[in-house]
Amino acid sequence: MMGAAAGYSAVLITQLRASDKIPITNEQVSWIASLIIICRPLGVLLEGFIVDRFGRKTTMQIATFFFIISWLCTAMSDSLSMLYASRMFTGFSLGMVICVGLYIAEITTPADRGTYLSMITPSTNLGVLLVYFLGSMFSWSIVAFILATYSVGILFCLRYIPESPIWYLLRQRKIEATMVLLKFRNNDTELVELEINEIRKRLRMHESSSRFSYLRNFTCPTAWKPFLIFTVFSFLQQQAGYNIIIYYAMDFFQQIGTNMKEHEYLLAIIFASISLVGSLLLVFIVHKFNRVTLLVFSGICMSVTMGFAALLKHFGGSSPQYEALLIVCVYAYIFFCMLGMIDIPWMMLGEILPNHLRGVLSAMITVIIFLLSFVNVKLYTLMVHYLGTAGMLCSFGVFSLLSVLFAKMFFPETRGKALFEVEEYFRK
Repeated sequence: MMGAAAGYSAVLITQLRASDKIPITNEQVSWIASLIIICRPLGVLLEGFIVDRFGRKTTMQIATFFFIISWLCTAMSDSLSMLYASRMFTGFSLGMVICVGLYIAEITTPADRGTYLSMITPSTNLGVLLVYFLGSMFSWSIVAFILATYSVGILFCLRYIPESPIWYLLRQRKIEATMVLLKFRNNDTELVELEINEIRKRLRMHESSSRFSYLRNFTCPTAWKPFLIFTVFSFLQQQAGYNIIIYYAMDFFQQIGTNMKEHEYLLAIIFASISLVGSLLLVFIVHKFNRVTLLVFSGICMSVTMGFAALLKHFGGSSPQYEALLIVCVYAYIFFCMLGMIDIPWMMLGEILPNHLRGVLSAMITVIIFLLSFVNVKLYTLMVHYLGTAGMLCSFGVFSLLSVLFAKMFFPETRGKALFEVEEYFRK
C-alpha cells in the first residue's frame, strides 16, 4: 500500500497532463504530488495515540479502512479540489501504517528481525512497480478502484493475524501473549516463558522512570547527538532526489529526454523494477558489510552517476544516443541508491538512538523527514524551471556526495556492536 500510494502520484499527474478532464498547472501538479507527504505526520500522530490503546492489529485495520475510503474518493473525483482532498486522506492513511514495522519488530526473534524489517523496502518498491504497470494500461480512476479492491482484500486478511504479544502484556493479558508467542516460536514453551519474563522486566523498568528523569534524558549526549546528526543527514539525503523521481517518475523521464516521451511508462516500470532488484540485493548483503561502508559506497556511486547524467544532459543535446546513456545513468543511480542510501539510515536509526528514548526520538525524526520530503517534492517544478534539468541532476549528485561525507564523518559503525557500545560513542 505504501509503494502504490507513492507511485500513484506519477500516474495521476501524467494522465491529467495528457487530458482536459481536470486541467492542471505546474503549481497544481506540485500540490498533487506533495499533499500526500505533508499529511503523513498527522497520520503518525493518530497512530501514536491509538496503537497502544487499541493494539497494533486494530491500528493496521483502521489504516487499511482509511486507504479504502481514500482510493474510492480518488476514483470518483471529478474536480481538482476533490483530488486534493483524496490525496490528503491517502497521506493520512500512509502515516498510520508506520505501525507495520513496530508489529514486525514485536513478533519476530532478534535473529530474524533485521531480515524481516529489511523486506519492507522491497515490498514498497513492488507496490510502486505494480501501480506503474497498472497506470500503463488503465486510466487513473480505474487504477484507484483496483487499489481500493486490493485494500479490501488486505483488510480481510488482517482479520486472521494475531495481536502483538507486547501489547497484550501492556494490558496485563499474559495468557493471550503466551498463546501468540507459542504460535510464532514453534510451541517452544521454555523459550516463550523466558521471552515473556524479559519483556515484562523491560516494561516494569520503563514504568518506574519518573517524568522528570525522562525529560532530563533529552539533554544527554547519547540523545541529542544522534538526533542532531540524523536530522542533518536526513536533510542532505532528501536533496539527493530519490523521492522526486518516485513521485514524478513519468514526468521526470519526459524532462530528461525529448525522445523518451512516448516511452515514459516503460521507462518508469524499468526504474521500479531496478529499485526492487536493488532493495532485494541489499537484504542479502546487509549482514556481510559494515553499515557505513555500504552507505558510503552507495552515495559515491549515486554522485558519480548523477554527475555524469548532468554532463550528458548539458552537453549532449537531444541526441538519441546521449539520451539513452542518460537513462542508463539514472537507472544506475537508482540501483546504487537502493544499496544503502535509502535503507541503511533507517536500519541504523534503531541502533544509534538510546533505548529509553528510541520511540519518541524516532517519531520526531520521522516527522522531520516527512516535512523535508514535502518541501523537496513540492519544489520540483520550480527546480526544473530555475535550475534546468541538467542543474537539477547536478544538485542530486552534489547532495549525494555531501551525504556521504557527512555520514563518514559523524556516523558510528554499528554492525556487530552492542547498543551500549554505540551509546559510548556519543557519550564522548
